[in-house]
Amino acid sequence: MLRYLMAALLAASPAAALSAEPKDGAWALAAMPTGCMVQAVSPRGTMLSVWGFAGDGKLGFLLQNRGWEVRDGEKTPLSVEFPGGERARAWPVEATARAHIDSDGPGLFFTVEPGGAGANAFLAAFASAEGMRISRDGTDVDTMPLAGSGGAIASLASCLAERWNEEAPSAEPKPAGPEADTI
Repeated sequence: MLRYLMAALLAASPAAALSAEPKDGAWALAAMPTGCMVQAVSPRGTMLSVWGFAGDGKLGFLLQNRGWEVRDGEKTPLSVEFPGGERARAWPVEATARAHIDSDGPGLFFTVEPGGAGANAFLAAFASAEGMRISRDGTDVDTMPLAGSGGAIASLASCLAERWNEEAPSAEPKPAGPEADTI
């Protein structure tokens, strides 16, 4: 599982430096004791967070916007498209809505399991595209600029590799994140 995750992330992107705080069109990297996260913000206020935890074979994708209205726990079909990339096609994603996350607003959460059916192509498209168009119920919600996403994914992979190579985590189970379907 770890091998698939690291290979998919590293193959999808070149290395690059990231800022500490996300700004329009820029990526930020955050490291935690057991995981890592990259974030970017669109000009329309949508924040995209992508994270992984040591020992977990999935990457979490969270889209948040203060202007959205969602019903907590509701399954929400999304269409995610990567214009300008190697694989410009729409990816259907079933996200789970979260109404009360934090000050960045409500959000939609889904996971991607590198090595899973279609996931490596999804990550390659994400890392090579100019943007990520998000549609909900056939209506465009936002288009995230993805300039530097290849470097962001490489930095995420490097950070996760460091976490996995550190002392093994305790046998205590980690808290479960929001449930969502996996690509």
